[in-house]
This record gives sequence, structure tokens and C-alpha cells, in this order.
Amino acid sequence: MMVSLPGGFLRHGGCLIAAAIGLYLGLGEAPMASAAQGPRALTPPAMSAATPAVSDAVGSTLPLAWTPIFRGIERLETSSSTPRPLQIRALRIDPRASGIDFLVTPSNGAEPKDVGARSATEFLEEFRCQAAINGSVFDVYAQQRGDPMDILGLSLSRGQRYSPPNRWDALLISRDRRAWIARAPVDTRKAWNGLSGYRALLVRGTNRGTRDDLHPRSAVGVSRDGRHLLLMTADGRQPGYSEGLTTAETAGWMKQLGAEDALNLDGGGSTTLVIEGRDGKPEILNRPSGPPPGRERRVANHLCVFAQPLSGPH
Repeated sequence: MMVSLPGGFLRHGGCLIAAAIGLYLGLGEAPMASAAQGPRALTPPAMSAATPAVSDAVGSTLPLAWTPIFRGIERLETSSSTPRPLQIRALRIDPRASGIDFLVTPSNGAEPKDVGARSATEFLEEFRCQAAINGSVFDVYAQQRGDPMDILGLSLSRGQRYSPPNRWDALLISRDRRAWIARAPVDTRKAWNGLSGYRALLVRGTNRGTRDDLHPRSAVGVSRDGRHLLLMTADGRQPGYSEGLTTAETAGWMKQLGAEDALNLDGGGSTTLVIEGRDGKPEILNRPSGPPPGRERRVANHLCVFAQPLSGPH
């Protein structure tokens, strides 16, 4: 299903149209249409002259403490009150660790569209993985589990590319578990798993985000030496608890967590990070924006991580 794009827009202060296009492509969440309303339409964010500096959004939380939860996976929970209430959840994955493997949501085969809708907890339970994060942008809002959905951009699951790349950047993972952020046009020839987001947030350490609207954010990143794959969520749209980030602030957080390159995934109500809990059941690490807060959205694809347990409880 096609997505309608706005005809043209300008940033405040007479900035170049090219800058406006860059802002649009950096957007982490677009309004979601219901299945009855038709396709999801991407709209440009409003600018705010009062947006704080990126450093203000990350500077009050250091140092960051990582806790091992599986072999090759560490967990981080942190919060901030400056420049606004914020809740951050992250996983740091060592792809070289024994037992680590990856999976992007497989195609639904002969069924309509690319995939059937799942929440992150449904996805983790179905495929019995140990961690999962929401992935790419999609076409329509799902009313129930299994509703047909098309992915807007790349979706590559263990060698099967069932949705082609588009103008957006992507996370790619090779068969030997090497991860990288690929800029559009995306070349998938060396990839085994992969999914599109929006635009890259960090490119060789340079912040490519914008001071756009505040939204819940999901992001993935890769460290400079390739040793770590980072998954992060920032909750939003929950006044007094967590009020979201701009894409520039999201890039700043990813850099603080150790990423050299990072990608903005679908955000807003899609933002969800889940792990297998101590009891073997899914544990949602963040608080999705709902409505109501805490309610998951069913989305098109996810990235999941398989891992072995620690020798002791996690």
C-alpha cells in the first residue's frame, strides 16, 4: 500500500528546503491511521524554538551501569529529569558471545501482505527468543493479532528478502553476526537479517538528528569496533513520567551508550523493548505510550535476539 507524502514544507527561520527534507526523513514517529482509515501518512514535525541542547538531555544521568542478564546481553535502566522527565531502557549485545543469534520477523508466505501483526511480547513468545525490539514502519494499524501488514522498507529474515529497501537506511546483520548500519540505497548482498528504520541518527559518530518534535523513540546502534549492538527505547507522551526525545537527542543518547553508528526505528506507540523474564515469560522493559500507557501496539516486524542463560539467575 502506498504512503502519501506532504507536498512541501519549510523550517522556521527561512532554512533551506533540503534541510526540511532532512528533518522529515529523521522523524521517529508518524501519525498512525486505523485500518478503516487506510494507509499510514507521514507528516512533518512542528519545530520548537525552545528545544534544549542535546547535551542537556543526556548529561544528568552518568555514569551508566550495565547488568548482565544473558550470556552476551546486558541491560540498562536509567532516568532523567533534565530537560524533562525521561525513561531510557537499553540492551547491549555482544554478537561474538556463545549462543547469540538474530532473527527478523519472517514473511507470512502465501498469506496476504508481508506479515501478520504481532506485539513484541507475542513475537518473543512465538519465536522463543530472549530479547526483541520493534522494527520498521508499516502501512496500517492492526486491529488484532495476525492482521495483514506491509512493511515500508527492507525486511530480510535469514536470507529471505520479502520487502525491498526504500529511501530509508537500515540495520544489516551478516550470517556470522556482524552488524552495521547501511545508508540508502541499501546493499543487502552480505546481509542475512536486516530491517529498515528511518534515517541514520549517527554516522561515524556524527549526530545527524534534528530538533524535531518529542516522541517515544526506538533505536539501534553499533559500536565503533563492532563489538556491541545496542537496542534502546525512550518512552514518551506520558507527562511527568517520560516525555520523549527529539531525533538529535536520541542520537546523543545512542552515542552516550557507546554507538558509533545508529538508526532511528519506528517510534511513538510502536516503541517496545521486551526480554524473557526470570519466569520464562515476556517482560516489557519500557512503558509503551498506549493508549492507555503500558498497552503494546501490534506492529509488522521485530528484531529478536537469541541468547543462553547466565550460570546464575538474572
